[in-house]
Amino acid sequence: MFRSATSRVSSRPGEVEVEESLGALERARRFGTSKLSLQRLVFVQELVETAHDIGYDATVHYLLPLVQSLSSDPEVLVRQSLMQHFGDLAGFLIQSDPEKGYEKVARSLLPLAKLLLSEKATDVRQSAMDAFVTLASHLRPGDCGDQVLMPVISLSQSNDDEEARSMAVQLLGHLAEGATTLVRRRSQLTAGGPVALSGAVERGA
Repeated sequence: MFRSATSRVSSRPGEVEVEESLGALERARRFGTSKLSLQRLVFVQELVETAHDIGYDATVHYLLPLVQSLSSDPEVLVRQSLMQHFGDLAGFLIQSDPEKGYEKVARSLLPLAKLLLSEKATDVRQSAMDAFVTLASHLRPGDCGDQVLMPVISLSQSNDDEEARSMAVQLLGHLAEGATTLVRRRSQLTAGGPVALSGAVERGA
C-alpha cells in the first residue's frame, strides 16, 4: 500500500517541504526519525494503521525500536500521543501472535509506559497511566506482581511527589476495578471459588 507522504511547512530558515510517494514502511521509518516534530507526530498517529499494513514481523523489527526512541521524544505532544496508541498497538501484537506478541507487550511496551508514569508533564503522565492500566489488563497473573504492583507501590512511596502518590491511588483503583470485572466474568463460567474471590477484590482484600 502506498500513501502520499506529504508534509508542508513554511519556507522559514530551517524548515523544509517534503512531497513524495512512499510505501507504508519507508514512510514510517522516515517520519519516525524526522527532525520535524510534526512528522514524528504523524508517525505516532499512523502507528497502528502502519502496523496492520506491514504485518507483525516488520512491526517488531522496525516500528518497536522507533516506539522506544519516541517514548523519550523532546516534544510533549509526541510522547503523549504515543501513550494514547499503546492499547491498540498491544491489541495488534497479541492478536497477530498470541505468544510472541504477548511477550512484546509485557517486556517492551509496559516498561515504557511505566517509565512515563514519572513524567513531569501532566498530560503525558495521565496518558501513561491510561496506557499502563490498559496494558496491565492483558497480563497473565504471574506477570502482574513485578510488572504492575511494584511500580504502583513505588509511586505510592514518593514522599516528595504528591502527584505521584495521587496517581498511585488512581492506578490501584483502576487495577482493582479491572480485576473485579475479570473475576466476575470467570465466575459466570465456573461455579464456586471465583465468586468468593470477587468479593475479596471488591473489599480491597
